[in-house]
Amino acid sequence: MELKLGYATPEAVRELFAEYTHMLVAHDPYFQVYLDLQHYDAEVADPTQKYGLPDGRLYVAWCDGQPAGCIALRRLAGTTCELKRLYVRPAFRGRGIAGAMMQRILDDARAIGYTAMLLDTLPFLTSAIRMYRALGLILPGCCLTTHHTDGGMHM
Repeated sequence: MELKLGYATPEAVRELFAEYTHMLVAHDPYFQVYLDLQHYDAEVADPTQKYGLPDGRLYVAWCDGQPAGCIALRRLAGTTCELKRLYVRPAFRGRGIAGAMMQRILDDARAIGYTAMLLDTLPFLTSAIRMYRALGLILPGCCLTTHHTDGGMHM
């Protein structure tokens, strides 16, 4: 697995983002409303606006010459950032790709100077939630329901 900044491969980023959001909307159709509120179309058209250097990051994981997953980071305010768009294609799951991407994004966040990281997830993403807990990102009792879905979790 090779992790590369995704700015030079916008088509791979668009494909991965599309698969990720399709998975979420298929599970909860109301998630599309949340994406619209986030101006998701503009994000996909130019991800550098949201995830550009130096304050953000956008990575694509490559396996055997194929885009296998993605992860992004953006500044919210001051020293607080947000983890976004962590996704690994089903054919590549179980290989430690998500963990490697998370470690890289955490290292980058620290190097940039962030002291707090927020993220949203959904309860059906159980593997991701286990990984977040293992990395110390979720403290017991910190999960709150968000406005975009009945089951959304904000950490």
